[in-house]
Amino acid sequence: MVASEFEYRHRLWLIVGVYIAAYAFYNVDHLNILYSVVPWNQAVLQRDVLVRSLYAAAALLAASGAMLLTWSTAYRPPGTIREHIAFSVAGPFRYVRNPHYLSYFLLIVALGTFQSRTGFVVMIIAETILLLRVAAREELLLEQNYGARFRVYAERVPRFLPSLRPRFENDGQLPQWRQALWDQAFQWGFVATLVAFAYTLSDPIGYAFGSATIGFLVVQKLAEAFWIRSRRNYTF
Repeated sequence: MVASEFEYRHRLWLIVGVYIAAYAFYNVDHLNILYSVVPWNQAVLQRDVLVRSLYAAAALLAASGAMLLTWSTAYRPPGTIREHIAFSVAGPFRYVRNPHYLSYFLLIVALGTFQSRTGFVVMIIAETILLLRVAAREELLLEQNYGARFRVYAERVPRFLPSLRPRFENDGQLPQWRQALWDQAFQWGFVATLVAFAYTLSDPIGYAFGSATIGFLVVQKLAEAFWIRSRRNYTF
């Protein structure tokens, strides 16, 4: 179950696309996943308090995912199929081989609280399959690039379930925190979206924060593409 080159190159947009597609299930299932688990025989105030608490918990889960993803990116910057894939045995990669994809899953589950009941189930299944395929592709590329070094690493470090202790010695790589924070800034925008919605339970507020985050992501990726193209043109 290995992702194609297209899936790997455009993995971030596919993750976003699956989430948006799942959101469309509100057309057939109008009940939000959190409100479906809240007792309907309680007063409206009590129900809203419970829903706020659940969204606050989702915000904490998203923050955990964003922190792990930022930590991962600081040691292994994202790459594409046509670029040299970074391989580091430092930071979270000493405990789990794919902390960045584990982070995405935590963020997806947290943001799934905005989905309908049907949309949430569809989203979790589709995103899980996509992440498993992409992770398998990346590990295949790492094995091709680093050979025995990666195979020894893979034998000692679990794939998705983090170890409680480091399974590998630190390779001495220094983290690139500034670049990591820039690369994953939009993930923190999603955390802010959940916090704002937990506080207000206002759909317009949620849409405003979410749209601003998606807008920032688009601008960020366009700026990065422009910079890469300009640098290549300058080199030639």
